Amino acid sequence: MSDAVDTRGRLAIARRWNRTYVRSRFFDALSLLLPPGEAFLIETLETWRVLAAPLPDATLEREIERFVREEHTHRQAHQRYNDAMAEDVPQVRAVMQRAGRVTDELGKMSLPMRLALVAAFEHLTAVLAEEIGSNDNLLIDDPSRASRLWRWHAREELDHRHVAIDVCAHAGVRPATLRLALLLATAYLALDLARYTVALCRCDIRAGAGRRAMLFDALRFAASAVPSFARMTRGWCRFVFAPLDRAL
Repeated sequence: MSDAVDTRGRLAIARRWNRTYVRSRFFDALSLLLPPGEAFLIETLETWRVLAAPLPDATLEREIERFVREEHTHRQAHQRYNDAMAEDVPQVRAVMQRAGRVTDELGKMSLPMRLALVAAFEHLTAVLAEEIGSNDNLLIDDPSRASRLWRWHAREELDHRHVAIDVCAHAGVRPATLRLALLLATAYLALDLARYTVALCRCDIRAGAGRRAMLFDALRFAASAVPSFARMTRGWCRFVFAPLDRAL
């Protein structure tokens, strides 16, 4: 009996790696979206590079290669993270499959729109990465494996954030298309991130977490995250006003 209790205790601590259940599940839900999302980014830029070959800009060629290499590494890292999560919460597998089906639908769009979506998703992740790097409202800064994974990912996102914009500029993607893509990418991320966060929290409630405590946790997280989301909204607006500015 004591072994069973200890095991549940260790799992509960792992589920609260970011101080609380809801804060932790917010990033866990985002991680579930990343492997199929990063596959979409890689496939889109690789497709354009083949169709546009030979590229007149050797620097852009090298930057695309670096982008693809780093996104592939991110995909592998988050797939391992998600697999470990699924060992604890088997229902995660179904969520992972749903996320993959959504990106399959995005892959059916025209190449200019897919390029614009790549730029939009990269801008959104860079805005989050900026917030993670400058404040700890959303993500705890400690030596835990999960925290180190997210902070490493954030640094690399900021380092190659300009690549997708450069590709769109070379491909002649219109600013209006980029703005539309930002709206689509924002809606996709916001809706699925909220849905998957709630789904993971429900799994925690079924595993023994208190429903009322979870609700209060969610309200505290929402209140404490207001300054972070306000700063991120300003970053979001930068793309609206100057979508082809690589210094965003």
